[in-house]
Amino acid sequence: MSEPQAVAPRATVVRLSAMFWLAQMSDAASLVLLSGYMADLGFSGTQISSVYATMAMAALVSPFLAGWLADRFFPSQVMLGICYILAAPILVVAWQQTTFEGFWFCIAGVSLLRMPARTLSNVVAFHHLGDRTRIGQVRVWGTLGWIFVSWCLSGYLRLWEGWDPGGSHMGDALLVSAVVSAICGLYCFGLPHTPPGNRQASSLGLGASFRLLRNPGFVVLLGIGFVSSTMNPFFYNFAFLFLTEAQGVGLAPSTANWVQSLGQVGEVAVLLMLGTTLRRFGIKRILLVGIAAQSLRFSLFTLGDPAWLVAAAMCLHGFVFTFYAVGITIAVDEMSDADNRASAQGLMAMIRGGAGSLLGNYLAGTTYDRLAVEGGGHEWTSFFLLPAVVTGVGLIIFGLLFRHGRNSKSTR
Repeated sequence: MSEPQAVAPRATVVRLSAMFWLAQMSDAASLVLLSGYMADLGFSGTQISSVYATMAMAALVSPFLAGWLADRFFPSQVMLGICYILAAPILVVAWQQTTFEGFWFCIAGVSLLRMPARTLSNVVAFHHLGDRTRIGQVRVWGTLGWIFVSWCLSGYLRLWEGWDPGGSHMGDALLVSAVVSAICGLYCFGLPHTPPGNRQASSLGLGASFRLLRNPGFVVLLGIGFVSSTMNPFFYNFAFLFLTEAQGVGLAPSTANWVQSLGQVGEVAVLLMLGTTLRRFGIKRILLVGIAAQSLRFSLFTLGDPAWLVAAAMCLHGFVFTFYAVGITIAVDEMSDADNRASAQGLMAMIRGGAGSLLGNYLAGTTYDRLAVEGGGHEWTSFFLLPAVVTGVGLIIFGLLFRHGRNSKSTR
C-alpha cells in the first residue's frame, strides 16, 4: 500500500502558479502571431513550417541534455531560469530580422532554450506538489497568462488596424516575449529548491529512460505521442492563417487571435477539473478524451463555416491540451522512477516535440503549399481532413492497446 503523499504548502502552490503564469506569457507572446507574421514577411508554407520545425529539432537534443544536468548536477529551477534569461536577447534579434535565414536561426536559438524549459517546469512542479493530480491547479495559471497576453496583443493589433490599415505589427509580439522571458528567468532563480534527482547518473540519461521501453504501456504511450504530434503542426502552424484567409474564415488578425484564445479559455475550465476527473476516471480515459477532442476539432475545421462553429471547435483545445498533453506528462511521471524522472520526461518530449513534430512540420508545410489555389488562398477542407482521419485511427488503436500501471518504485 502506497504512503499518503504530502500536500504542498499554499505558498509553494502560489509560487509554482506564478512560474507557469510568466513562462506561458512569454511562450504565448512569441507564438500566437508567429505564423501570421511570417506570412506577412512573405514566407511560404514550407518555410513557415521550417521555422516551427526548429522547435522539433531542439526537442531531439535539448530536453535530454537539460534533463541529465538537472538529474545529476544543477537544481532544476536554476536550469529553468538560465533557459528563459538567455532566450530574451535572441527574441529581440529575431524581431529585427526580415529574411528567412536570419529569422530561422534566431527562432532555432530560442527553441534550444524553450524546449528544455517546458520539461523542467513540469519537473519542478511535480517535485514540490507531492500529489500529481494537483498539477491542474498550478498549470491553469499558465493558461491564464497565455490568455492575458493574447488578449493584450489582440487589443494592440486592433488599435493599429484603426491607425494603420494594411500595416503589419504582429512581429512586435516578439519584443513582448523577450521582456517577459527575462522577468521569468529571474523569477525562477527564487523558486523552491529542486535538487538533482540522481547524482550518480553517468550518461545523458538515455539508458535510464530507454529502460522504460520494457514497459508495454509506456511504449504505447510513446506511440500515440508520436502519431498525435505529427498532426499538431496542422493546427499550431496554420490555424491562424485559416482564420484570417478569405478562403478560410476571413477574420481580421485581431479577431482571429481572440478566437484562438478561446482554446485557452476552455483549457482553464478543464484544468480546474483535472484532479477530480483523474481520480474518478483514471489516466487512460482522460487520454482517450483528449485524443478524441483533437480528432473532432480537425473534423469541424474541415467544414470551414459557420464562424461560430469554428470558434466552438477552438474551445476543444482545452480538452486536447489538458487531458492529452498534460495527461501524458502525468502518465510518464507515474511510470518512471524518482532518479530518472526528468530524463523520462525528456524522452517523451523527444518523441512528441522532436521526431513526431519534425515529421508533422514537413507534412503540414508541404500540404499547405500543394493545396494553394489560383488567385490566392488554400483548399482548407482537404488540408484538415488528413489530421482528422489520422488522429481518429490513433484514438481507436490507443484505446485497444494501452494498459496503464504505476511504477512500484516511483518515490519522491
